[in-house]
Amino acid sequence: MKKKRIGRRRRRRTLWERAPMLCMALVALCVIAVVIGVFAVRKGSEERRLLAHEDTFYEGIYVENIHLGGLTMEQAREQVEQAVAERGAWSMKADCGGEVYDIENILTHDTEEILEEAFAVGHEGTSEERLSQIRLLQRKERYFTVADSYEEDAALSAVAAVAAQYDIAAKDAALVGYTDEEGFQYSEESAGRRVDQEDLLAQLKAAFEAGDYDAVLTGKVSEVAPSMDLAQAKESYELLSKFSTEANVNSEDRDHNVKLASDTINNTVLAPGEEFSMNALVGETSEAQGYRQAATYSQGQVVPEFGGGVCQVSSTIYNAVIEAGLETTERNSHSMTVSYVPLGEDAMIAYSYSDLKFKNNSSGNVLVLLDAEGPAVTCYIYGIPVLEEGVTVGMDSWVEETLPIPDPEYIEDDSLAPGEEEYDSYGREGCRVVTDLVTYRDGEEISREFLHNSTYRAQAPVIRRNSG
Repeated sequence: MKKKRIGRRRRRRTLWERAPMLCMALVALCVIAVVIGVFAVRKGSEERRLLAHEDTFYEGIYVENIHLGGLTMEQAREQVEQAVAERGAWSMKADCGGEVYDIENILTHDTEEILEEAFAVGHEGTSEERLSQIRLLQRKERYFTVADSYEEDAALSAVAAVAAQYDIAAKDAALVGYTDEEGFQYSEESAGRRVDQEDLLAQLKAAFEAGDYDAVLTGKVSEVAPSMDLAQAKESYELLSKFSTEANVNSEDRDHNVKLASDTINNTVLAPGEEFSMNALVGETSEAQGYRQAATYSQGQVVPEFGGGVCQVSSTIYNAVIEAGLETTERNSHSMTVSYVPLGEDAMIAYSYSDLKFKNNSSGNVLVLLDAEGPAVTCYIYGIPVLEEGVTVGMDSWVEETLPIPDPEYIEDDSLAPGEEEYDSYGREGCRVVTDLVTYRDGEEISREFLHNSTYRAQAPVIRRNSG
């Protein structure tokens, strides 16, 4: 017979019996939650504190070994720029044959870019990215260095500035004047000197690469020989053109003005590239300058003015300039026709608004000589020929359009009998004129090009009458 096994039955605890343990567990959970909450609050507070430095560099940032933590951009810039200036003071010089010149400071620095790059650490990206950068700085500082550099144009300019101080251009012998007693006068030639800019530039770059900002560079210098000596000049200069005009006006005052202006311009020398201006030479043709009143054009009328007749001088010079092959830069026609040159080939001057200008486009000096006697003026231009041998130039002008005589202008004159009329002037047609510049070789036309237009006003008849 099998015996039944009798075991001890485990008694279940009641809720009241387990309550203490549950309370302890809840307390533990609350403590953990509180600790986690406090940690989270502290962490959030710390993160907010770290992210709050919007206007200052973070701790651990160095530029030029200057700690910028807590500095604003303006404060950092001031300190860094001072450090950079003290780090590489510039005192480079060039010795050109014993003459020493300062070389312009060509250094440039990327200070602003470096400061912006350094400031970006901890200020750019998401909050998590920024916090990561900031905490990394707490473990490992960041160092930035401002780089020295230069622009190629600045180096070229610095070398050119040295050359400008040292170089002396060689001077050719040249025609410089004329006197009745001694004839033509010439200046003698003289040698020049020049520094080798290419070599000096190479030395400058090498010194920069070596960081030797107080180097003394050695300029290679050489003598520059003139291209024309006195004997060659006397053979090269010749009469380029001669042009004469004569006015059909019998006026002592006008002749005086023409002579005064001609004497003022006579013996004018222009260097290569220099521009002639008649107004600049003659000035205002006023009474104070010795000019007299004589007939001239004003507003389409013939009136007496100081300096009347001087335009004959400018027109004479203009024609000589054209024939010499020189470059005219300003010319204006008269308001009405003149008698001493063909239509379209005059040149009016008026001090306030109209000038005659031309440029010396030859390889040597240009000498302008003027001879005025009575109503006649002759201009001689001497220089080194611009035109090839056998080549000449001149103007060809023609009337493109005739402008009719306007209606008469009447002037009441009680000295006349009633109904009587007398002409003071019969008027004159006006015209528009086209002028070409024509080139000839051995007398045969080889080219033609438009030079300028000229417009001359028509003149109305002036009639005196007694309409009573």
